[in-house]
Parts: sequence; C-alpha cells; structure tokens
Amino acid sequence: MTMRSLFKAFVALAVTGMVLAPACADAKTVMRLANTGGPNDDYTYGCNQFAKELKEISKGAFEVKVMSNGVLGNDRVVTEMTQQGSLDFNLVGQSQLNLFIKPLLAMDLPYMVKYEKNRKVLEAFDQYDGKLYKYVDAEAAKAGLKLVMTLDTPFRSYAFTPKSGVKDLASAKGVKARVTMSPIEKAFVNAIGMNPCPVGWTEVYTALQQGTVDGEIISPGTFASFNRVEVEDRFLLTRHNMAKCFVVMNKAKFDALSADQQKMILDAGRSAQVKEWDMSAGFDAKGVAYCKEKNVKMIELTDAERAEIMKAIQPLYDEYKDKLDPEFVKLMQEVQQ
Repeated sequence: MTMRSLFKAFVALAVTGMVLAPACADAKTVMRLANTGGPNDDYTYGCNQFAKELKEISKGAFEVKVMSNGVLGNDRVVTEMTQQGSLDFNLVGQSQLNLFIKPLLAMDLPYMVKYEKNRKVLEAFDQYDGKLYKYVDAEAAKAGLKLVMTLDTPFRSYAFTPKSGVKDLASAKGVKARVTMSPIEKAFVNAIGMNPCPVGWTEVYTALQQGTVDGEIISPGTFASFNRVEVEDRFLLTRHNMAKCFVVMNKAKFDALSADQQKMILDAGRSAQVKEWDMSAGFDAKGVAYCKEKNVKMIELTDAERAEIMKAIQPLYDEYKDKLDPEFVKLMQEVQQ
C-alpha cells in the first residue's frame, strides 16, 4: 500500500470515529445531560451543580454539558434516548418516569408524602444507604437506567382569583380549577368538589384573566416567579401534591466505567442533590414571604377539612391499589416515620 493510500485510510477511520486519541493526562470524557427545565428552575440548578461537582471531583476527567430548555425533547423522549444509549444522562419527572418504572406511580397520589416529612423522604434517596434509592435504582436497572440523583420541587396547593370567592374548603366547591392531563390530578379536583378544566401551562395566565378558570395548582415560589399576584390573591394550602425529578444515566455506560469513576458520578450526584434540596426549600420560603408581603391570603386547612379531603380521596386510592407495588408503598410510609 502506498503512503497516499495509507493516508486516505487513516482519514477515513478518523472520520468514522474509529481512531482513538492516545491516552494522556489531559484526556476527558464529555457527556450530555438533557434537562427540560428553564434557567431559573430549581432542578436546573441541580443539574448544573452536578456538572460542576463531577468536573471538580474528577479533576476535569469528566465534563457534563447540560442541555436545558427541552432542546433535546420532552421527558419521555430524552429518557428513551438515554435507554438507547444515544444520550448519557437525562432529567425526568416522576409522572413521566413511572412510564418506565411502574411503581413510581404511587408518588403521584395526593398526600403519599406528607409536607412535614418531605426531608425524610429525600434523605431516603441517599445513593449509598437510602432505602428508596436502592429500590428505585434496582427498578431503573430493569429499564436500562441508573439512578444518579433525586431532585426536589416545592409542594403545590391551589391559588384562586378574587372572583372565585374561595375562603375555605367548602367555598372551593364548584369553582373551575386548571388541571393537566394527569388522571390522578383530575380525580383529586373532582373529589374535593371543584370542576377540572384542562389548560396548557402557557395559557393559564390568560385563562385566569378571562375567567375561563378560577384557580390553579401551583407552589408559592412559582406563584412569585410568574407574578400571579396580578390575577390571584389567595391560596388554599392543601399541600397535597409534590413532584420529585430524577437524573438517570444509561446503565450500560455506567457499568462500563471503573469503580472509581462510578463513585465519582454517584458522589457528585449525592452532593448536588443535597444542595438542590436546600435551594428548593429556600425557593419555597421566598415564595411564602412574597405572598405575605403582597397580602395574598394564605388559607390553612383545619383538621376537619383535612379529614374531609382524606375521606373524599379514599376511592382514588382504592382505584389505584392494584396498580401499585405494596413493597414500594410500604417503604414510602416507613421512611416518613
């Protein structure tokens, strides 16, 4: 073979990615993390923090590029990409991850996690000794995924417009509440006597202005961020709905790493998630302070009203009972003790 032919062969191999650069101290692995969140979201902070932590822990051997704003697709699409190995990591909410990990459906049920016990649940997702982490990670493995970290978002309640007239649970009956397409969310709204009205997130503000809906499910932090005080002036603090977001990795790619490299990824996730938990709690606290400053009515439920809600949603639990894994439900209850 002539020198010219050898050169052409080398170029062809390089183009197809089959020529590997020689190992050296400066070599690094670049990975992508798909994030559907925007720049100000608490879980975006968690993803960015993970990238920062991993770069520091690995001394630059790993670099994670966070692809935010859903540029690579929605939760389901990017999770499928990670499963297939065309993506390294992705963030996915519990309501979408339960399409891949069925037992997570339990987390969508109202009051599955008590507001005051939230931190205990989060700590049970510790990568090394957390009961919930071990369970979910084992289930994720069946779907070709590795659980890297668990992120938090504040609990949500219902905010209403002045015209709604809501002042307690009884007066919320009959009002029009914006819902997503979640069947569980619709069932909860029906159970407490409100009328569910499906409206896309980007249309909610206008719908509130025009009276198409009387209220929406939202957290105080998000309420503040989106200036909802312009159209809503009261919260009925049900605190029934929480959402966890998970960052997962392609399992085969994780398994191909050395034990030290695997530990780097899990350590970075462990550190980043705790910082995100604190940031999320602070985001919620700032939202509450904002509402008080703006004279938004913060209506706490009475014990009798809580009991009324729990009785009303029992049929919802009965409906989903056969779709849940009793082991996971038991673990969720145990870690809140």
